[in-house]
This record gives sequence, C-alpha cells and structure tokens, in this order.
Amino acid sequence: MCLAGGLLVMAGAFTSCEDYLTIYPTDKIVEADFWKDKNDVDNMRAAVYYQMASAGVTERILTWGEFRSDNMLLTDMSKTDYLYLQDAILMPTNGSFDWSSFYKGINYCNKILENGERMVQSKVDPSFTAGEWQPIKAEVLAMRALNYFYLVRAFRDVPYVEKCVNTDTEARTARHSATPGVVILDSLITGLEEVKDKAATNFGSTSENKGRMTKLGVRALLADMYLWRGCMLGYYNAKKAAGYSVDTVLGGAGSDQEAVRCFQKAVEHSSYVINYMDSIYRKNQEDSYYVDKELKEQPYPLIRMTGRFTGGSDEVYNDIWGSKNSIESIFDLQYDGASLNNTALATYFMDYGGDNTVKFMGGNTALFTTATTINPTKGFGKTDLRFLNSIKFEKLSQTSWPVLKNMIRTSTVSDFSDVTFGGRTETRTSKNANWPVYRLADVMLIKAEAIARLKPATNSADMKEGFMLVNELFARQNPALAKTGTSEVEPEYICTRLDSTYYKDKNYSALLSLVYQERQREFFAEGKRWFDLTRQAEASNSTEAVLADMMGAKKAVQTRLRNLSGMYCPIYSEEMKVNGVENGGYLKQNETWDRYTKN
Repeated sequence: MCLAGGLLVMAGAFTSCEDYLTIYPTDKIVEADFWKDKNDVDNMRAAVYYQMASAGVTERILTWGEFRSDNMLLTDMSKTDYLYLQDAILMPTNGSFDWSSFYKGINYCNKILENGERMVQSKVDPSFTAGEWQPIKAEVLAMRALNYFYLVRAFRDVPYVEKCVNTDTEARTARHSATPGVVILDSLITGLEEVKDKAATNFGSTSENKGRMTKLGVRALLADMYLWRGCMLGYYNAKKAAGYSVDTVLGGAGSDQEAVRCFQKAVEHSSYVINYMDSIYRKNQEDSYYVDKELKEQPYPLIRMTGRFTGGSDEVYNDIWGSKNSIESIFDLQYDGASLNNTALATYFMDYGGDNTVKFMGGNTALFTTATTINPTKGFGKTDLRFLNSIKFEKLSQTSWPVLKNMIRTSTVSDFSDVTFGGRTETRTSKNANWPVYRLADVMLIKAEAIARLKPATNSADMKEGFMLVNELFARQNPALAKTGTSEVEPEYICTRLDSTYYKDKNYSALLSLVYQERQREFFAEGKRWFDLTRQAEASNSTEAVLADMMGAKKAVQTRLRNLSGMYCPIYSEEMKVNGVENGGYLKQNETWDRYTKN
C-alpha cells in the first residue's frame, strides 16, 4: 500500500479500529457527525495506539531495525525476501518497505491535532477545556513524532505531512516531496519542546501510565531524537558534496555547533528521566519495611538480582518482561492477548506455547558461542543472564538459536557463575507480550552515548559517569562477577570493568565502543540494532568501520552498502508508481537501490 493508501484515514480509522469508532462510508463523511465532544477525541487517540500496536507497524520495526543486523540469522532460505535483506540486496518491490501503516498513524494524529484545537476554540463541547486539551495535545504530538522517527531511522528522507487527509479522494490526489530527515527531526523536536511540560504524569493506572505517552515518554523520545539529529549533522560539507540531504539552514560550522547542542540536550533529557525515576525508586525504598543495603546504595534505580553465585530465578528478566509494566518501563505498546494480540514475535521467532523451534529468524551464532569468557567484546559472556533469556540454549555447538526474549514469562538459571549450565523457562501461552519502546536501560545508554559524543576529557567526571551508566547495566546482568579487590571471590570472577576506577585513562572512543557493545546485548531482538549501526554510520559519515568492525559483515555486504544511503531502506515500488518523479510525482528512489528499480 502506498503513501496515499496510508493516508486514507477514514477508510482505515472507521474499519480497522471499529472497536473505537463508528463505521461510515469513506467518501461521505459528514464532519458534523463527529468531533462533537471529548469522547471523539479520546476514541481517535485510542486508535493511534491501536495502530502502532498493529502487526503492520511492529513487524516493520523488526524488519527495518533488527533483521538486517548481525543479531539475526535467517534459518529458512526459502524466505527469499529476507534472504535478500540479509545479503544487502534490498528490492523496492518487497512489501516490507511499505510505510503506509506509519502514515496511517500519523494521519490519525494530524486529525486529532486539527479537530481538538478547533473544538476547544469553538467550545463545541463546553466541558472540553483548554486545560484538558493541552496534555492530550502533547501526547498526540509525541505519538506523531514517534511514527516519524521510525520512518527517518529507516528511510532517512520521507514526506513530512502535518495536515490531515479526510477522504479517499483527497488521499489519492495528495503527493508530497521528501523532506530531509535531519530537518524533520528538528521540526519534531521543536514541537515537543514546546509541550513537554504539559504532558501528563499520571493517567490513573499502571497500564495507562506505561502504555501512553507521559511526560517521561516525551523526554525519552526527545533524548533519542536529539542524539540522532546530532549524529546526522556531522560531516556537513562531505555529506552535501556527496549529494546527501543536510540542514541547509545551518551550514558547515553551524552544523557542528548544533550537533554539540543536540548531544547536550540528549544528556539533559535523559538526566531528567533518570532522576525522576530515581526519586520514585527512593520513595518506594523509604516505604519498604526492609531494603537490602546494596540496593539502597546503587546509583541508578535498577531492578537488581539479590543472589550472586547461586542459581535461581532471573529476577531482572521476570520483573521487566514477565510481569509487564515494570518500574523500569517508560513506554510499552500494550497487548492483552484477547482483543489485541502481539503477533509479530510469533510470526518470525516461534509459536507461543510451542516447542521453541525457530520459525525462520534465529539468533546469530556468533553472539552466543562467546559464553566461555566473562566479558567478551561482542556477544554474551558466561555470567550474563541475558544469554539464557534471549535464546533457547542446549549446548554451545548447537546450530539453531531460537529467540526466547519476550516469548517467555519467566527464566530460571541453574548457576549464575556459568550460564552454559542452562536453566528453565516458562513460555507464554498467550500473545499478550508488551512491546518495549522505551525503558530505563534505553535512557541510560542514550545518555552514555551522548556523553561519549561530546568527547569529554579523559579522567573527567563526565567520562566517569558515562562508563558508570554502561557498567551498572552490565553489572546487574552479571551478578556472579565481583568488583576488583573483593575478597572471597575466585580470580576468574573478578572483572576489572566493574572497578570504580575503570574509566581512568580511557577516552571517549572507548566509551562509545562500550555503549554499542552493551546496547547489542541489552536490546537484542527489540528492533534497535540496525538503527544503532545506521546512527554510527551517520556520525562517522562512513559505513566501512560500522560494517566491518562493529557488525563483521561479509565483504559482499560491505561492498553493496559502501554508500551511506545503503544503510537506509528503498522506497516501496507501489509508492513510486503513485508519487515517483518518473510518474509525475516528487519522490526519488534511494540511489543505492535504484538499480533494482530499473532491472
């Protein structure tokens, strides 16, 4: 389905979201029959979340953000589209590049923003006040920004539409040129900065506080977009000379200065989220009858393992993933397994409640055969509990690695000091797994990366904080490891990385590498790895080191993706038929993938 199809808001909103809205003929909508009171706003707002939770969105997040990366290996070679995807042969005819599901969500948001504002000003519903509208406006602006942010990370330059489309006829005639991704991010950031303090902090229930965009969600999204914009602003002159879109308002030196500001803002917004969550964490501790001293003294509000060398329940996984909506959750797409199912995971990985065999996407062997050392540069170490809750493990020589993450409710580890002894898992029997968009770990690693990109002085307080943010996440997932100098610990389990002076004499480049290694472990199978690689390629204006060193890609893949544009997806062929320059429209195909359009 093309962009025009994605903008058929009435066709989409009043059929696929019929649980919320009344069905009308799509070309005969009478506006007076809708947008009469606040309930209409609430219904369409619910449709925004319903749309983002649909398979059309979540399956593409995995395809665009995970399956191209070194996290996954295709296990069924008959799946030609995914074979091409992993071999860096991206065909514009592949339906997975259809972006219409995101534009449908964007159009819902535009519809709310236009009509909500009008309703308040015209007092069509006297009970719907400006005070009630402002937090809804902030929430909807954030959801529109999130939809666009996925498109920018996947395609870079896309049509930027802020006006809603009302009918099928209007949608079919709507054609838009692509706006540079770096400019889109600037616009989204500016809009959210204006409303960030008006966003709600409490919707009245845990599921709504975690399943809707609160003030914390807005701040987390701002931090992420600032980080990306800062990276995209790098190498202004070189990118412009190569024909890549740039923010022409800034210019070369202005671009460099703006990049620094963006990284500083990413730190600022991340700090806000971390500090707020920490205040709640400390308050909960004060209200508890008994709190372990180690938990009380930890620097970040993380869920921690209470055991060290013994085996037992993986409390971190079970609290964050099994129970859903944990204290570390910031924004999750919500599924109940009845009226709304999370089908994306079962489509690619394995069936819920099944025998844990791979569907056609499994974990990359290279990430798991590293579990013979405590702290591998890449992959999971022998004390990393994420090893057992990421994949189904039987033996290190196995050739298939079924993905378990979020497919299981609980994980139990036989021996914390060596995960290759295995453990037990309880598989979900319902498609009710929430989809994590932002959680505390995201914000901590966004802040650490932004610090690294600001290039702090060696041995500085900022450098120390950057390493601490990363290593605290590593430490809580490796409870068998002790800090240097701890007595009564076998030397094998003393990890210098966990020493408080580990950051000494290390530069920002070492910190950045550590961030990316930890992000790969922490966010395995969450649809983020390829986006991370793309962001680094933007920051360095080079794909070579990213693909060769960070990813270990095959030479053929490195060659096909030698240009920065290759890190992004092609525009879907059906979209080009409607709006391509060769068909009288405004869109130009991604230069790397245009060769497959002409063959």
